[in-house]
Parts: sequence; structure tokens; C-alpha cells
Amino acid sequence: MTNSEAVLRRRDARVHPPEREDPEARYTGPGAGADVEWVPVAELDLSHSPRSAGENGEHIRVLAESQADLPPIVVQRGTNRVVDGVHRVRAARLRGEPAVRARWFDGDDASAFVLAVRLNVRHGLPLSLADRKAAGTRILCEQEDWSNRAIASAVGLSPKTIAALREALGRPGGRARIGRDGRVRPVSTAAGRERAKEMLLREPASSLRAVSAVAGVSTGTVRDVRDQLARESRAVIPAQRRAAPAPGAEPPRERSAPSAQAAPPGHGSPPGHHAPPGHHAPPGHHAPPGQQGGLDRSTALLRSLRTDPSLRFNQSGRLLLSILAVAAIDPQAQDGLVLDLPDHCLDFVAELAQASVQAWQGLAVRVSQRRSAPPARKQPTVNRKP
Repeated sequence: MTNSEAVLRRRDARVHPPEREDPEARYTGPGAGADVEWVPVAELDLSHSPRSAGENGEHIRVLAESQADLPPIVVQRGTNRVVDGVHRVRAARLRGEPAVRARWFDGDDASAFVLAVRLNVRHGLPLSLADRKAAGTRILCEQEDWSNRAIASAVGLSPKTIAALREALGRPGGRARIGRDGRVRPVSTAAGRERAKEMLLREPASSLRAVSAVAGVSTGTVRDVRDQLARESRAVIPAQRRAAPAPGAEPPRERSAPSAQAAPPGHGSPPGHHAPPGHHAPPGHHAPPGQQGGLDRSTALLRSLRTDPSLRFNQSGRLLLSILAVAAIDPQAQDGLVLDLPDHCLDFVAELAQASVQAWQGLAVRVSQRRSAPPARKQPTVNRKP
């Protein structure tokens, strides 16, 4: 989890979640009558209504003249602020009633305002369009990390209208937002998709959930990135087949060498021999530091190998990719390693590096020999089968 997501989750625990539970069911549902209390009218605070034009006198008179019992109001505990039911309180005063039935709300002022808007949008005298836009603007200022859909659901507007209000206010919010279900999601998945792609290239066997947790995107997004990498690798393989050594060569051998298109058959170079301009070196053979573009070519070859599923999805291939990634170190990184190396380790590292050079040269010779071998080399093995 990123730092921004952790902050949002902590804040989500303090602030009333967008729609983790239905506020109407808690305060207007059939099972919400057990917590109703009588509250004196004189102790109620009526000064925080979301209605900019104040109370509607005609609606108050209609309620006062009605013979039916008024539904319980909602009051914020500790402040006696009327969250929902200002018209009912005014009607009770006209009736001369000293107290009204009320349900208590436990939360801060920002959460109380959100609940007031929710309840006034869906029942009683609805809020006007101007009041709903004003409520959306206030919530954007107080809860700017809420998603457009969450705010739109609270104030009874469309997500596009909330997006326009957000742009007008210049409050884009953070990299992640709280949705209607209370979950934190990134605003843009571009960065998360790139992180997922890098992790899948580096560790192809990782599960969707593991990549999702690290990259900060959904498992569906990770699956889409993985499928995209598979399509890209399939698009590379046909070009490799066109550059195969011979028409009779076996397909598995061709797929296991994505760089075959960079080196024509029969042109392997011995160790220490620098390929002339226009000639492509085999995988693992890096151009000398003085050759222009050698490092870029090595990086491109390694990237091509990483996208090949015949290497990514088997243990031997993943081991080879890891070794090649370590070997493809740039000169600046080499300088840093040499400068940071303790003096008493110089001889040992030099000897091991020289042994590694010899090992890589031997590997290059064996790869070149296999690449240059005629396709008929494996025919005796095939002919053994009846």
C-alpha cells in the first residue's frame, strides 16, 4: 500500500464513508425506531441547514396543520445541531409542542453535513439544483479525496457535474480517491499499469494478487497487462520465424532464441572478435564500451528476451534472464561498484570477474555452435522413434 493510500484509509476511518452503509436505513428505515428520544425544541440548533434560501414557510404550515405524527428528526450528538428535520421542528413550534422525537447522529461536522444532504435529497422537500451544487462544492472542499461518483451519489448530481465543479475549484485531489463503497482506488492506472508491466517482465511467475498489491491496481488490470505482454510477444515471434536458419528447423528452437533475427545463421563470431558494422552479435555478447550504441543494443536484446514466453514461463528461462540482467550492467554502475569496493577485496573480485569473462566466452562459443549447427543434427534423435 502506498503512503497516500494509507493516509486515505486512516482518514476514511475518521470521516463518514461515502456509502459503506446506507444512512437512510439507519435514520428512516423501519428498524430505526428503537433509539428515538424526546428532545426539547428549545435546545435544538437550526442554523446549519443545507438550504441557502432558508426554510419554506408554506411547507412548514402544511406540516403543522397535518394531524399525523411528525417523523423523528436527526440531531448531532454533543452540538444538538439538527441534521435533518428543520421544517418539522418549525412545525412543532407552531403546534406549541415543547419537544420532538429525534435520533442521534455520532460524527463530526463534515460527516453531519454529508448526511444532511443525503437525507434532504431523497425525502421531504427536495433540495434545489443550486443547493445541491453548493453542497457538492462544499464536500469537494472538505472531502476532496472522495471520488466524483461518491460525491454525486451524496448530493444527487451526475458525476460529470461533480467533475466540472472539481475542475472549476482547482482541487484535483491526490493520486487515489475513496469510492462509493469506501475503497481507495488510484485516479489514473497509467503508473500502476507500468509498475505491473515491469514486475511481470522481471518476475513472470508472480500471481495476479501479488502484482496487484505491489503495483496498486486491481487484479483485472494486472490480467489485462499480462495479456497485452503475451500479445506483444506473439507479434515478435513471426518475425523471428522468418529469419530462422532453415525451413526445417524445429519451432521450439526458433522460439527460444528471440534474437535470431539479429544474427544470420552460420555467422557466429569467436570470443574476442568484434562484429563488423551491420553484423549483429549473439545474445549475451556485448559491444565494447567504446562502440557507439553497444549498451543500447544490449538493453534492447534483453528486453526482447524478457517478452518471450518460452523463456518467461519456465524455470531455466527465468534463471537465464536473471543472469543476463545482472551481466548487462552499464559503465556508470561498474564505476560505482569499483569505487565502493574495499581494498582487501580487489584481488578476489578481479579473479572472479576474470573467471566470469571466461565462462561467458565459453557460453558464447556453445551458443554460436548450436546456432550454426545444421537442422539435421537432431534427426537421429527423432528417427529413434518407431
